[in-house]
Amino acid sequence: MTGDSPRATKQIRFARPGCTGVVWPAVPSHVDATVLALQYQFEQSQWWSTEQLAGHQMRQLGRLLAHAAETVPFYCDRLPVRPGTGGAGPAIDDFRAIPLLGRSDITGAGDAFVTRRLPKGHGPTSTTTTSGSTGRPVTVQTTAVTDLFFSALNLRYHMWHRPDLTAKVASVRVLGDDLAKAAKENESGQWAAAHVTGSMVFLDIYTPVNEQLAWLHQQNPDHLLTYPSNLRALLQRSAETGVRIDHLQSIATMGEMLPSDLRTVCDDVWGIPISDAYSSREVGMIAVQCPDHPHYHVQGENLLVEVLDGAGEPCPPGSVGRLVITDLHNFATPIIRYDIGDYAEVGESCPCSRGLPVITRILGRVRNLLTLPNGDQFWPDLTTSKFKDVVPVLQWQVVQKTLRHLEMRVVAGRDLTTGEEEHVRQSMLSDLGYPFDITFVYTDEIRRGPGGKYEDFRSEVSA
Repeated sequence: MTGDSPRATKQIRFARPGCTGVVWPAVPSHVDATVLALQYQFEQSQWWSTEQLAGHQMRQLGRLLAHAAETVPFYCDRLPVRPGTGGAGPAIDDFRAIPLLGRSDITGAGDAFVTRRLPKGHGPTSTTTTSGSTGRPVTVQTTAVTDLFFSALNLRYHMWHRPDLTAKVASVRVLGDDLAKAAKENESGQWAAAHVTGSMVFLDIYTPVNEQLAWLHQQNPDHLLTYPSNLRALLQRSAETGVRIDHLQSIATMGEMLPSDLRTVCDDVWGIPISDAYSSREVGMIAVQCPDHPHYHVQGENLLVEVLDGAGEPCPPGSVGRLVITDLHNFATPIIRYDIGDYAEVGESCPCSRGLPVITRILGRVRNLLTLPNGDQFWPDLTTSKFKDVVPVLQWQVVQKTLRHLEMRVVAGRDLTTGEEEHVRQSMLSDLGYPFDITFVYTDEIRRGPGGKYEDFRSEVSA
């Protein structure tokens, strides 16, 4: 291949017989060799120009749309174009004329959302279901091809941020049946496909923080994988107790939005950098933090990601819009222009010279928007930095009950004094920029939502 970047090199072409509908890349059939070959080609395609990447996406999109229109009942009358299987793919205006796909569309379609004819080379299939944090779990089918892309992109993520794959990893997260069994029997897992890796040990996210920190101290891993909210709790407890993890070199976060202050807190307490990734069960790896900068690169070889404003138009750099995702390789349950429910800010081209699209921030869902009495909305950036050293708050969550009333749920060793409550109240109001009434509610625990996720702000105000 050729590219504008001086790092671009000629792409090696591999033979992959019999995988209908995938126009790039061509890779061998042996599982481990496939992942390595695909990841190698990702090492080349990350330096493609914007135009090269868009050309690949549209060619692959043409194959996907043709397949969906012909074999998936849900899409028979939904697609305004009937593209062929070759050429440059659909015109961008024809693509943007396709209606957005919502969660209710997928759940309501049932079997009509599944292909009647899976192309050769894409099977076998399996199912995956979202956590249901929106109250509406979504189930889709994945294939051998989508699993392949996830494995290769996951390997890219690790190689971007943790080149020593032989190091030990500790994962503190929600554990499914298999991981729970591995944790109970002290079994080690493999944390990157098609590569010799160090051991990976597991602990359930619902383990009390004191026990988590003691376990990490005992395991002494080189890398830690967990949710941002859990990392914050570990950092706070470590600062209070002085317990450290001696070998810890890096931290990977996932599953929740990464608060803007957490990198600084982590550096202050442990002196360790954070790398973040944004993914979903429906479409896999969406965006990965750049190895050279704190913003994210969309994994454009596998997904076509749009960031749209209220009128459905693409957002320019610096603007925030809703994320709409097309999975270019899922031919079992085609996910085309899927409004995933999250919002993000578009970034400028990256100084690292990678041509992959840039997302500056991932902001969360509509339920994470605070609404002012005048109707203005924004994602609040709440931190404990202004009161954590003064007030003994172990855990907290702010819930907007009405346009003028917030409820602050607090887990602490005791009820706060009137002066301490006022200190917290003023800290919060200075962040929010409006004189809300704040009521304090004391509780023994603030439960995590489905999938182990935690939100420090949630709104119950109807949009």
